[in-house]
Amino acid sequence: MNLTNMFTCLAQISDAENPTIFPFPFSMHLALAVISIIFFSYRFAVQKKPFQLIFAIAVPLSLLLWVSNNKTLFYTVGIIELILIVTALFTSIFVKPKTAEEKASSDKKDKED
Repeated sequence: MNLTNMFTCLAQISDAENPTIFPFPFSMHLALAVISIIFFSYRFAVQKKPFQLIFAIAVPLSLLLWVSNNKTLFYTVGIIELILIVTALFTSIFVKPKTAEEKASSDKKDKED
């Protein structure tokens, strides 16, 4: 048995024993989702970059795939995730945070009005 056949055989065995779309169990997926929500929420609170909030919302949506084995749900969640990732990409490129000078000038204008 060569190395390639061994990997193929192991992949087929693991697919037969655990026929889910995720390579890890629900508890690990849930833990990673919670950690990512905490991380992205904290980074959004500190830096105020919109893509961080988008990711804080997008990551837990992948947990919906554990609800059902329905292919429609699978593709719907995939399309929503794709839209959110593309939106996060565009906001990270085009939405720039205000610099300190812009903040000072906007504060000054607010005080004058």
